[in-house]
Amino acid sequence: MSESEIGSLFVANPFDAFTRVFTDFLSTDAGHLFLGDATIEHLFPSVYRALAGLALAVTIGVGLGIALGINPVLTALFAPLIHLGRSLPSPALLGVFFLLFGTGDSPKIFLIAFSVVWPILFNTIDGVQSIGTGRTQAAAIFKISRWDVLTKIVLPGAAPKIFAGVRTAMSLSLIIMIISELQKAENGLGYQLVMTQRNFDYTGFWSVLIVLAALGVFMNLVFVAVERRALAWHRGVTEQND
Repeated sequence: MSESEIGSLFVANPFDAFTRVFTDFLSTDAGHLFLGDATIEHLFPSVYRALAGLALAVTIGVGLGIALGINPVLTALFAPLIHLGRSLPSPALLGVFFLLFGTGDSPKIFLIAFSVVWPILFNTIDGVQSIGTGRTQAAAIFKISRWDVLTKIVLPGAAPKIFAGVRTAMSLSLIIMIISELQKAENGLGYQLVMTQRNFDYTGFWSVLIVLAALGVFMNLVFVAVERRALAWHRGVTEQND
């Protein structure tokens, strides 16, 4: 298809697309750590926005999720508001975030955080509630401090589900990152996708898609490594011998 007379106008030759990845995003200059201009001007800003939004979502989602998970009354009280926020279509709110926070990185980061916080929040609530009252009651009997209960009982018990929520949020953060850069942006991979389309540079367009795919795979590999190290104790406890 990519070699056909018509298809070649829109679907780049795979070899040409991969070549553009190396020429645009990599270089032979050791002074720039062998990184190309597109990496510095577009890839790094996009990664920063995605990770900043994800970090903000993790902070809010885990903190609020623990508070709501511990207190069922608060969960019931705020449940309608939480479900309302989750049901809002995040891409449609892009203009609202630009209106509230301007046109810099802030609206993009806040939009990413708002969009991906929900799986973290719900998984944290579910993880905390799944611990049950037995261990917390035992902690109260032995007069264990609230900080120790939080750090040694609540967080470890809810950690597997929290990590599951973060993994889902991480994938969504890349999607929302691209959407947030489609308008009123001066750099980023989403901006680059728009510009290559406008310039009918479809080889460059496909090279950006390849970089996005590689970025997703790389972030997932890093997350899996962190998750395995953080939850090594959990695998040891739940491991069953055949």
